[in-house]
Amino acid sequence: MLPSVLLVGWGWTVAEYLDAAAEIESLGFHACYIGDDIFAHQANIDVGTFEPWTMLPAMAMRTRHLRLGSLVSPVGRRHPGLFAKITSTADLLSGGRMIVGMGAGNAPEQQRSLGVEFPSARERVAMLGEELEILRSLWTQTRTDFEGDHYSISGGVCEPKPPRPGGAEILLAAEKPKMVALAARFADRVNVLARGNTRTAEIARTTRRAADALGRRGDDLVISRMCTVLLTDDPIGTVDERYAAIDRRANQIGMEPSVLRHELDHWIHSYVGPLDGLRQWAHDSTDALGIDEMIICIDTIDTVDYQHTMAGLRLFSSAVINGR
Repeated sequence: MLPSVLLVGWGWTVAEYLDAAAEIESLGFHACYIGDDIFAHQANIDVGTFEPWTMLPAMAMRTRHLRLGSLVSPVGRRHPGLFAKITSTADLLSGGRMIVGMGAGNAPEQQRSLGVEFPSARERVAMLGEELEILRSLWTQTRTDFEGDHYSISGGVCEPKPPRPGGAEILLAAEKPKMVALAARFADRVNVLARGNTRTAEIARTTRRAADALGRRGDDLVISRMCTVLLTDDPIGTVDERYAAIDRRANQIGMEPSVLRHELDHWIHSYVGPLDGLRQWAHDSTDALGIDEMIICIDTIDTVDYQHTMAGLRLFSSAVINGR
């Protein structure tokens, strides 16, 4: 299992982002992802959020081996001709360590704040397919000409190109069939959005088989899932004990307990329990299911405070990465 991190980082300073990247690498994590938000969509919108494709190269300057990427950049946020140039530059600055995470988008209020329409899911997936075609062409071809229903490129140029043959690594967030089909065709990495273990494993198998059917090697895909952790002092043996722990945490941070219950039960695969059970849970949630990468998001279980986030990642590293 490749252990990775999603940093929310709302309200953090530049120095905290850069220090976090350096420490995350030293803790043994495989990759660090950051979101692509114009404003904090689950918090006070006045809280500061950084533009990821400006911040990621800065984080690369403080690290040597850590993979870095977006989770995820939504369709329609940037014209793909410009996005190819932005991501190529970032990948070159990092020495080929960038992961270009993309998805169909789930924050209509952010797009509308820019005066941009938020189309139907069907149309967004079609737009994403065109964006991916344009990116791959600009990263690999001398000139790109493309005429689609949503985008057009005439004599497009992207120089210098990413250092990796074929361009930067692409990660797609996927669950439903149309996104699985795009992932099988274009992705190097796939972040499965389903919460349950059975459904997650099923999507992973389906995506690998679909890639094989296209003449790609499905086993070469890096399949990931996002998870969160709420550590307790005592073992959790019943549903009531689980909810009591969640409610205590919600009250600590001024959050409605039912909201946190819903997040941990229905939105994201979560661990609620003591540190000594974390390593086995991580194995059961990834390796045992054919999942290659666990992307841990400490921030969702408490505040997005820098000190809290890093303390949680240190505990995860000690229990899971180093096995202590």
